[in-house]
Amino acid sequence: MNALRPTSVLAALLLLSPGCTTSRPAARVESPAVTPAPSSAQVALRAFVDAHLEEHFRRSPMSATYAGLHAHDGELRGFRPEERASDLTYLKARLAALPSVVDRAALPPEDRADYDILENHFRARILELEVVRSWERNPNAYLGFASGSVFQLINRDFAPLEDRMRSAVKRMAVVPEVFAAAPASLQNPPKLWTEIALEQVKGTRALYAQTLPQAFAPVKDAALQEAFQREQARCLEAIDGYIRFLKDDLLPRSNGDFAIGEETYRQKLQYEEGVTESIDSLLAWGRSEMKRTQEQFREVAGRIAPGKAPMDVYRELGREHPAPAELVATTEATLEEIRQFLIDRRIITVPSEVRAKVAETPAFSRALSFASMSTAGPFEAKATEAYYYVTPPDPAWSAEQTAQHMSFYNRYALPIVSIHEAYPGHYVQFLWTNRIPSKVRRLFGSGSFSEGWGLYTEQMMLDEGYGGTGPQVDRLRLNQLALYLQRLARYMAGLSLHTRGMTYAQAVRLFEEEAYMTRINAEREARRGTSDPTYLVYALGKKMLMELREEAKVKWGKDFSLQRFHDAVVSHGYPPVPIVRQLLLGEDAAPPTSR
Repeated sequence: MNALRPTSVLAALLLLSPGCTTSRPAARVESPAVTPAPSSAQVALRAFVDAHLEEHFRRSPMSATYAGLHAHDGELRGFRPEERASDLTYLKARLAALPSVVDRAALPPEDRADYDILENHFRARILELEVVRSWERNPNAYLGFASGSVFQLINRDFAPLEDRMRSAVKRMAVVPEVFAAAPASLQNPPKLWTEIALEQVKGTRALYAQTLPQAFAPVKDAALQEAFQREQARCLEAIDGYIRFLKDDLLPRSNGDFAIGEETYRQKLQYEEGVTESIDSLLAWGRSEMKRTQEQFREVAGRIAPGKAPMDVYRELGREHPAPAELVATTEATLEEIRQFLIDRRIITVPSEVRAKVAETPAFSRALSFASMSTAGPFEAKATEAYYYVTPPDPAWSAEQTAQHMSFYNRYALPIVSIHEAYPGHYVQFLWTNRIPSKVRRLFGSGSFSEGWGLYTEQMMLDEGYGGTGPQVDRLRLNQLALYLQRLARYMAGLSLHTRGMTYAQAVRLFEEEAYMTRINAEREARRGTSDPTYLVYALGKKMLMELREEAKVKWGKDFSLQRFHDAVVSHGYPPVPIVRQLLLGEDAAPPTSR
């Protein structure tokens, strides 16, 4: 994610975009009018945002690299106890200062949205540091520092490889400190989390032992290669020490509870997703929606193959897949077909002719992903392309292993996955977000909007006629419903594990029995739920977007069109859906009554 190397992060931000925005029509894409001079409240908010982002990136160099600002690429901070304490003090001070510096009531709607997002960003980070305390409870947090800090530098070609290698060597020099800080900080993690860390650390070790040398092999600078090897040896020694600590020291005393509790969960939903609905109400909707979706799944399977077990019907569809050598070409053709459908049916404006590049997933991350969208940070100046990665089978696999792997890309699943990841899902969302002047809404988004949008588009496209009619569309629909059931199970598991006393074993059964998943996949999903409480965001976001669409239909009346609604929704970035709702329908719009 760097051709641009400013003397300060703030300078880059000021060059790339204005701090916040003035109000503009939300519903249509139009040529920009002359922007009026900002009010004093807007000027104050812009200055506050600029100052905070400069400090934020200084304190979190990994965040700066991700955002596409590279002045801190050789630095690594945020894992030391004194840094956490300083961050907490800083965040509380910024939160307290915001209302005294900026008059929220004097801001136009979009700037008011930025104010609210920034305020909740502070609250969410304070909650994490002060209450959730992952640094004290989750040994994987330290693996995240060690892996993410260097993976960021090889994942995108934002600068010459030699420059990125120099930054990696500087960060690697600090990585042993990360593992040295962990034993004093980790207190009483859940046993499951320590067991997960012992699995995950193998990937971290492989990253340092194999992936990094492979990535940096083309660099010819002998002194730099020598420095890399020196720091690599120190990092591997520190990782091996961490493995011994996890196995011999931490695991025997890992007796903590993974649940964060209802009050903390409620606060996370409010600060991160703008949701204030009660946990009981959310659970009631989830149970009802899961039952409805299961009934629809059985109905569609019965149309495809009467008399057969629904899951047998679903699994048989996986046999129709492209040959491994044709995976990229098949995916490219699928994307073009979907993109043209969007344009022909006027479903959403695609604001660029630039395509997402379909490519094989890089070798160093194939164990982690079937399909993914890799987009540049919002302030990236050089490596701005977006990649839609698909993962080929390992040539060393047996024919059976290859067939199982390729079943994920069967002719009825690949379009659904591509809708979610690319058109009109995450890639189109990325194209729209890049047009937004607001730094706040380009940097700070919500999972319920981002993932909710992707999940929403899977159903919406089929509802709008993608795939035609008859047996073909039923096969597409069965795959869409199976994926939705998995997201609904995440929704129920996240809420229940953390607020209703659900055990890990019960969560595994939930995924097996209610989402029809295999045991190994159910275990993976349940493990994730113990440490990712709000992975309900997929189904939660879809729920809110569907409700918002119905509200817009009522309010806009004959002026409603699907394209107008979709363009309006994505024109604001990916803030919490309730904030999008305010921008589309007005601050005084009544919330839905059918919750």
